[in-house]
Amino acid sequence: MTNINIGNKIRELRKKKGITQEALASVLSVSPQAVSKWESGLTYPDMEMIPVIAGYFEVSMDILFDYDVREMKAKITKITNEARKYFFDDTPRYIDTIKAALQEYPENEFLLCCLLDAYEYALRDHDDTSHLDELIELSQKIITESSDFLRICNAKDCQSAAYLKKGEYQKAKDVLETLPCDFNIRNDTISFRLSGKDKLNASIFSRNHHLEGLYSSCMKEGDAWFFMDQHPDVKFRDYTSDDYIPEALKCYQKGLRVLTTFLLTDYYDNPAEQYLWGGMQTFHWSFLQCIAACYKKLGNAEECEKYIAEAYHLISVVWKDFEENKEYYMEYFYKYLNKYDLAEYIK
Repeated sequence: MTNINIGNKIRELRKKKGITQEALASVLSVSPQAVSKWESGLTYPDMEMIPVIAGYFEVSMDILFDYDVREMKAKITKITNEARKYFFDDTPRYIDTIKAALQEYPENEFLLCCLLDAYEYALRDHDDTSHLDELIELSQKIITESSDFLRICNAKDCQSAAYLKKGEYQKAKDVLETLPCDFNIRNDTISFRLSGKDKLNASIFSRNHHLEGLYSSCMKEGDAWFFMDQHPDVKFRDYTSDDYIPEALKCYQKGLRVLTTFLLTDYYDNPAEQYLWGGMQTFHWSFLQCIAACYKKLGNAEECEKYIAEAYHLISVVWKDFEENKEYYMEYFYKYLNKYDLAEYIK
C-alpha cells in the first residue's frame, strides 16, 4: 500500500527505549488503544502529534516516517508532472492517475488538491456531474484540515461550483461569503460563480478594486522610472538615464487614461460628482503634476505649464468643500509639487 511505515517505526523506537504501549500513551496523553492501532497500522497519529512523537524519541520526522520526505515530494512531483499532460484532453485519465498516487501517498494534501482541481475542471468545461458529492466532500476536507490559505480559498470556490450544479444556490453563496475580502478574493469569486444582483454587486466591487490597483500601479511604475537616477546602484536591464523620463511619462499617461476612462461624465456635469470613490481626485491631479514634471525634465516648458495649469484648475473643482478647506487640500498639492521638482510652480 505505502512506503510510510510509521507504525512499525513507533514500535521499533518504543521497544528500543524499553517502554510499554501504556507508558508511551501516558507521555503522549493518548489512550493505549491509540498506540496499539498505530503500531498495527490500523490508524495513523494525527499530524500535530508527529513532531511530539519525534521529539520524544529524539529522532527526525524523516526517520519517524521511515522514508525520505524529499524523495517522496520528488516522486509526487514526477507523477503530477507526467499526469498534467492529460488534464485538459483526457481528464478522466488524469483523475485515475491522481487517485492511484493517493493509494501510495494517502492524505497527501497536494494530491488531494490536484484531484479537486480536476473534478472542478471536469464540471466546468465538460459538464461532468459524476463527481459532485465527492467534490463537495473532498473540498470540505481541505477546508477543514488544510493550513494553506490559498488552498482553502480554492476549495471553497470548487465547493460552491458543486452546490450550484446541484441547484443549491444559497449553500453556494454561504460558502463564498466566508472567503476573505482581502485581495478581493470574495468579490472576484462571487462575480464568477453567482448570478443576478449578487453577481452585479460583486462585479462592481471587483471592478473598482482592480481599477484602483491598475492606475495606482501605473503611478508606482512611473515613480520607479522618474526617481531611478536617485538609486546609488542602479542596474536596470539595458536602459540608460536618457530612457528614465520618457518611460516615466508613458506610465503616468497610461494611468491618467485608465482613471479618466471610468469617470462618470455621462451621468454628471459637476466634476465633483464624476468620481467613483473618494481618492480618485487626488490621483487625477497627481498624474497631471507627474506628467508636467516629465515635460519639465524633457525641456518642454510649454507642455509642463499646460499640465500644471490643468492640475490647479482640477483641484479647485473636484471637491465640493474646496473653498472651505482650501488650505488642507493645497497642503498636499504643494507637497507633491515639491516631490516632483516643481516647487517654482507653488503659488
